[in-house]
Amino acid sequence: MLRLLKRLLSVDCVFVTLVAPHDGSTFISVGPCEGLSHAAHDLAETVLTSAEPVVLCESAAGSITDPAVDMTALGLGLFAGIALRNDAGTAIGALYLASRGPVGATEIDRNALKDAAQLAAREIQHDHAVHAARDAWKVMVEAIETLPDGFVLYDHHDRLTICNEQYRETYPKSAHVIQPGRTFEEIIREGVRCGQYPEAIGQEDAWIAERLTAHANPTGSVEQLLPDGRWVRVLEKRLPNGGTVGFRVDITELKDRQAELYELAHRDELTGTMSRRAILSAARDRGDDARERGQALGLMILDIDNFKAVNDAYGHFAGDEALKEFCRRIKEQLRETDFFGRLGGEEFLIVLPDTPISVSITLAEQMRKSLCATPVTVNGHDIAVTLSLGVTEFDAHEKMDAALSRADRLLYQAKETGRNRTVFASHGGTSRTPGQ
Repeated sequence: MLRLLKRLLSVDCVFVTLVAPHDGSTFISVGPCEGLSHAAHDLAETVLTSAEPVVLCESAAGSITDPAVDMTALGLGLFAGIALRNDAGTAIGALYLASRGPVGATEIDRNALKDAAQLAAREIQHDHAVHAARDAWKVMVEAIETLPDGFVLYDHHDRLTICNEQYRETYPKSAHVIQPGRTFEEIIREGVRCGQYPEAIGQEDAWIAERLTAHANPTGSVEQLLPDGRWVRVLEKRLPNGGTVGFRVDITELKDRQAELYELAHRDELTGTMSRRAILSAARDRGDDARERGQALGLMILDIDNFKAVNDAYGHFAGDEALKEFCRRIKEQLRETDFFGRLGGEEFLIVLPDTPISVSITLAEQMRKSLCATPVTVNGHDIAVTLSLGVTEFDAHEKMDAALSRADRLLYQAKETGRNRTVFASHGGTSRTPGQ
């Protein structure tokens, strides 16, 4: 721009000072302008406070002189300056012209100088805006890289604009496709292809469709399991311009803590079986399922006979070990679909989905006989253990609590009639022992 002004205005030198023209901090010139920064400094106050161009000529009609600038010493025939103002009217610098030979200071020249100043001011403001935008972008990039969580920004076409390294590290199997310009769908599909999302395995199309829907209309968080066992919480929000901003927060420690709390609430600490609350809840839930599906549901409550004598003879530590071994043996005889929990002391409940009472009785006798036949060994001591059981079948027309109460009565009947036996009865039926 300065070269163009130099030719259009027929002068030897054109230069601009910015920010604070009198301090010489920014000096941009075209032509032999050496030594003129001091002249600009001397004339600065006049130029910046004037609404019109300030034109100094060595000898010309209509010219002015300024004692602060020695034109003869500078060897100048013309020295002119005009303030550069931004859109708010604030001076941001000054444009200066200089020429060795005489140049007429006509009104046309002054108008041309004003037009040139406006053009220069606009270009300077544009350059400042570009630099400011670049600086802001750099600061933003540096800022998001300091985030402990994964950060990503998609534009209104759902193409990735920017993300931090933590975001790529969250998805290492598909990191190669997490690049600016790639769409969210492309990234998700490649991630599924690479096995980045374990929950998608076996249901790839359905998982992709569900994830795309959640991304297009984010209303809450989504929890994702990663191949290495980590968990991340996906947080996304639509922006006014149609883009989407997202975070990936590592919640592995939280999930581990939740699992620990679940175990504390649902597992018996000593035996590892389900807790009282958990087994009773499971019984009620399976009862609802059995009623709805018309399936049989077996129930048995079992109790180790005279277990207090074991604690008295061998100590509570040995008693605890015997109880754990007892539970291990019982679990070995149950299916994955069965439920086994401790009601309290040495009394336990077993829930057998889709199991008629005849099968429940057979299993009860199998457990009783195997336990009786093989003592429990603790610290070199063989401890003889026997088992009493109450076995029944849930009826769809009754409440689960009624069925459990029946099983409990049958257990105590087994104990009262000699222990080490199974007593069973259906809803409304007569209690019996196997073989009767």
